[in-house]
Amino acid sequence: MQLLHIQIRKAALPALLTTLAAPALAQETPCAQLAGVAAFDTIVSRAEDMPAANGLPAYCLVQGVIEPRVGAEGRTFGTGFELRLPATWSGRFLFQGGGGWDGSVDPAIGVIDRSNPEDTALGRGFAVVSTDAGHTGNSSTDGWFGIDMKAREDNGYNSVRLVTERAKSLLQRHYGKEAEHSYFYGCSNGGRQGMVAAVRQPEAFDGIVSGAPAFDLTPSIIAWNWNTRALMQAAPKGADGQPIVAKAFSDADLELVSDAAVAACDVDDGAEDGNVFRPAQCNFDPAVLQCEAGKIDQCLSSEQVTALQQIQQGPKDGSGEVIYTGWPLADMAGESGMRAWMLGSSQTGEPNARGFSFSQGWMRTVGSTPPRPDFDAMEFDIDNREFLMENAPVFAATSTDYQAFRDNGGKIIWWHGNADPAFSVRHFLKWYDEFKQANGKAEDFSRLFLVPGMHHCGGGTGLISFDALSPIVDWVEEGEAPEEIMASVPGQGASADRPLCNFPEYAQPDGSGDGFTCRP
Repeated sequence: MQLLHIQIRKAALPALLTTLAAPALAQETPCAQLAGVAAFDTIVSRAEDMPAANGLPAYCLVQGVIEPRVGAEGRTFGTGFELRLPATWSGRFLFQGGGGWDGSVDPAIGVIDRSNPEDTALGRGFAVVSTDAGHTGNSSTDGWFGIDMKAREDNGYNSVRLVTERAKSLLQRHYGKEAEHSYFYGCSNGGRQGMVAAVRQPEAFDGIVSGAPAFDLTPSIIAWNWNTRALMQAAPKGADGQPIVAKAFSDADLELVSDAAVAACDVDDGAEDGNVFRPAQCNFDPAVLQCEAGKIDQCLSSEQVTALQQIQQGPKDGSGEVIYTGWPLADMAGESGMRAWMLGSSQTGEPNARGFSFSQGWMRTVGSTPPRPDFDAMEFDIDNREFLMENAPVFAATSTDYQAFRDNGGKIIWWHGNADPAFSVRHFLKWYDEFKQANGKAEDFSRLFLVPGMHHCGGGTGLISFDALSPIVDWVEEGEAPEEIMASVPGQGASADRPLCNFPEYAQPDGSGDGFTCRP
């Protein structure tokens, strides 16, 4: 076993020494034998057999860190990971994608459908790994790691490579053989990680499921900043004279807008059933809701209408260039919709919507070189955005070059909520069109499914419950390319079920009176 040579400060030594001492405590089981130095740069701090419990099977729990080091400002860095190896293994390996800026190692169980958390990849016999993507943080919006250039690269792309390689090595040691098939399953930043892996590690995964991917991250940051400032113009001011963004729209206002947008676009798919299947064709102008006189509950002020129009358009610079394609408004009401991502709940002049929180930290530390810890995001000038854009390639998954992934037999499924308030489905569709043009017969290895009424990775009142793991497994292992994925609205029964269709097809009545089929 190779020794780990590392320059590390005294403050970090106790934890390191504890992990290195672990092998002396127990060498009784194949699981326990994984503890210690797993590779020249990897320490397994815990390797313990876990009994079946809480709906999960018995498994070997492996936790560790890759490339532990002291970096910028004397802080400790490293790519933490957790690997769960089921006692009854299907021969399949799954990388569980992260979320936000990561910063914590989530339980490696592989939840497949957030509305049905009991159904997991681990429960289906997959070996599952997860990671913190190179740092620890106080929350998923904590961007402090941006002070360290290597930590940026680890978060952007390198940690997925490191964890995939080390996890597969540990898996082989434990089971005595390699995984028969490898999969990636993630949403949001996890969806972006899957796209990065397809381009940078085209041989690593046989099948990838990428949900609502944060693929064009830096323009997204600019768009979140744009949305906050647009809403400030419609917000009442507090006692200190600062606009209170959360009050720009009441929940009743959001319901009014959402319902009107759904009503305007629902029939585009041939069935007036509350589902908007064609978000790119949803041309709803909120000006139809503007009050003729003063603001009342049944209409919007002119400032509110202007803010919505700016959100629909997306951020535009002084030359007229749209930096990020804006959002449709249908189904955006609800706690996990615009309220969570654009408005927030703060009753002061300090916004707390998720989009603002992410963008503020990004502009200060992650996206700026060197970091600007005191930068006020509300002073950001979109015409002076180069200080952000020069760092964009570290986090971008905008490449359309999937040839190597395709040549290795890889298959990828994308899905995206049509009412996603974090990442615009219209912006993704713009990229997807470029992807199809760059990859002739792209349907040979890729599929896209749009999800009516779904917010970011879950939530919303639409068809938010579905299983995208089974279709990618069937495609990889049986050659059965998915043309549709059945989805349901939680709590509404089978009558509300609809197929999610291989884009650009969408669910339309089949003529039977209660059935639906996929058609262009």
